[in-house]
Amino acid sequence: MDKKYIERPKKFDKREYDKEYHRNHYKQVTLSLTPDLKERFDQYCSKEKISRSEFIKRAIDVLEEK
Repeated sequence: MDKKYIERPKKFDKREYDKEYHRNHYKQVTLSLTPDLKERFDQYCSKEKISRSEFIKRAIDVLEEK
């Protein structure tokens, strides 16, 4: 039998796995901010060394505590 026509198991594709994982476990949010608010948002995240999603999570936590 000719070896080049043997069906081989598919190799693990990390890029495809990551893409599928992201598709199943995350949702995207789009928002518009005024330039000055965007600057404040970015500066706060940089100063605290947190991601934008972490900022939103913390903000929701604070608002839910009220």
